[in-house]
Amino acid sequence: MARRTSLREFQEQLAQRLALASAARAEHWLILPAPDHRLLLPLTDASAIANEFALVPVPRAPMCYRGLANVRGNLIGVIDLSWLENRTLTPMGKRAQLLVLATRLVENTALLIPEAVGLRPLEAFTPMEYPLSRPWHERAYRAPDDDRPCILINAARLITDPLFYGIDSGASFVGSS
Repeated sequence: MARRTSLREFQEQLAQRLALASAARAEHWLILPAPDHRLLLPLTDASAIANEFALVPVPRAPMCYRGLANVRGNLIGVIDLSWLENRTLTPMGKRAQLLVLATRLVENTALLIPEAVGLRPLEAFTPMEYPLSRPWHERAYRAPDDDRPCILINAARLITDPLFYGIDSGASFVGSS
C-alpha cells in the first residue's frame, strides 16, 4: 500500500530538495582561460553556454562589444571577456563559446570566452596571495592540478565597470580610424 503524504509535508520536502540543489549549484565555479591565470565564475552567475552561434557585428561599437547573437531565440549582446581582461580579442574558432549571464545580473548579455575549461566545486580551491589587476577580480585561488592562479570574478562588479560598456578613455571602436 502506498504511503500517504499530506500536501504540506510534500511541499516541505520539495522545498528542502530545491534548497539543497540550489546550494550545491552555488558551490561550483566555472573555470575560464586567461593568458597567465585562470578565471573563476560562480555557476549561479551564468544561465547558459552556447557552443554554436553566429555573431553579427554592430558598427561603431566599442572593441569589447563583439556584436549580437541569437541564443535560443533571444537576441543577446556579446562582450569579449578577453578584451576586458587583457585587451586582446577572443579568436572566433570552434572552441569559442558564449557564456550567457544570469538575468538577475543583466538581461540579454553574454561573455565571449575562448572556451570553458571546466567546472569545479568550491572546496577544490585554496586561497592564495596574488595581485588582482581588475576591479572585478575578487580573490585568488589555487587549483590542486594547476600552478596558475585562479582569480574569482565578481560578475556584479564586472557589469557595472565602465570598461564593460566600452566607456573608457582609451577605448577603441570598431570601424573608427
